[in-house]
Amino acid sequence: MKAIRIVALGVALLAGGASLSIVSAQGGPPPQGSAPRGGRGPSMFVGIDLSDAQKAKQAEIQAKYQPEMQKIRGDMQAEGADRAALMKASMEVRTKQNVELRAILTPEQQVVFDKNVADAKAAMEARMKAPPAI
Repeated sequence: MKAIRIVALGVALLAGGASLSIVSAQGGPPPQGSAPRGGRGPSMFVGIDLSDAQKAKQAEIQAKYQPEMQKIRGDMQAEGADRAALMKASMEVRTKQNVELRAILTPEQQVVFDKNVADAKAAMEARMKAPPAI
């Protein structure tokens, strides 16, 4: 049961990230409560102002990983999918993407990015440990 909750949360996080990316790619406004766009999602780039060159490079990196993430999301929808393995694959892709995204930042921005990544990881772990909502 816990594994199903973990997988469901992962899928929800991936789907949310995808919708934010689509809105950003279409030039729409950021969802209410999210950070200014220019980052991968509302949490990783909070408190970081990207230059135009960084924004372009970020978009390039995001586009590079988008097909792989879309395939994983599609595979998760398939009946009988090994969701735990797909979640692991998703996290591996995100980790590779984060390494590339971090590399385009200044040392000062990297400190904030690292904190945001750690905060997001801690929040996800806390949600995994929380009792199920009734």
